[in-house]
Amino acid sequence: MLLDEPALPGHGRVRDAALVASSNLLFQLDDTDSVRERVGQVFKPHDLAPLRTGERVNAFMHHVRRGRLSLSRLEYGTGVKIDPGRLDSFYLVQIPVRGSAFIHCGGHRFESRPGLASLVSPGLPLSMRWEGGAPQIVLRIDRDQMLFHCRQHLGGECERPPEFCPELDLTRSGGAYFAQLLGLLMDAVAQPDHPLHQPLVLKQFESSLINALLYGVPSTVSELLAGGTGKAASPYYVKRAEEYIRAHLNEPLSIELLAEHAGASVRTLFAGFRNACGTSPMSFLRNLRLDQVRAELAGGERVSVSEIAYKWGFNHLGRFAREYKRRFGESPSATLRHRPD
Repeated sequence: MLLDEPALPGHGRVRDAALVASSNLLFQLDDTDSVRERVGQVFKPHDLAPLRTGERVNAFMHHVRRGRLSLSRLEYGTGVKIDPGRLDSFYLVQIPVRGSAFIHCGGHRFESRPGLASLVSPGLPLSMRWEGGAPQIVLRIDRDQMLFHCRQHLGGECERPPEFCPELDLTRSGGAYFAQLLGLLMDAVAQPDHPLHQPLVLKQFESSLINALLYGVPSTVSELLAGGTGKAASPYYVKRAEEYIRAHLNEPLSIELLAEHAGASVRTLFAGFRNACGTSPMSFLRNLRLDQVRAELAGGERVSVSEIAYKWGFNHLGRFAREYKRRFGESPSATLRHRPD
């Protein structure tokens, strides 16, 4: 079976025939709770419900694992609502074979279809609606594996896993190259003597697949990977200011104090941050504090939004909520609701 749209001009199409072999059938069920449980075992626990009240969810799923890559073909017989919250420990690439799915990922809302996949990063809240009879090829990549490869390329400049644009266009060069590699993996599933079954070959292939995403899909590390401005090109006084901010993140800081410790004038420090980081010193400080707020809200402790906001210097709760949503695509209270019990 082939994708309905010519997603990969010049490179063939992603095939799913190899996955639907009977030996790869993981389950075929017609009970909502059972489907939810079995899918959750492969990915993570989640909420699952039919779009039409009173219907039972039926589904079948084929699944293989090669090395650290998990590859599945999942189809629901009826339209469903899926709410996994954040994926936390893995990335998910979902490619409709036919039909469509409506994706709400962070601040992005779009219709995924053959030729336009979804690429979900671990830190983003996710909810979806899948059409019935619209199977998807689903690739799971471990978060730590992605972070390791990112650090191999960027060293200390990659402090956290990259966050990708959720809309993965398979008709453009970066997405087409990734889909071409995925097609090779699916070919290997059907061929016991394929070279990709050799551990050393598979390890190299995993690197190529991940690098195709890192270099071919817009993300929070794209500029650094392209050799653009970033920490490596920062003037010494910008680095000093960054180090001071990180060491005194929970203390009152002013632009004058930062300039003093950086050994530069306020005007020079502003220009240095703008050129090297694309932002102002105080915006850099605010974003780091927002990251700390989010980490504490999602950390499982019994806390309130206002308590954590005040702790990190956000005294105007309305402005804080707007800045938080602009940065993370959801409200602080939504992050708190999704924390682990």
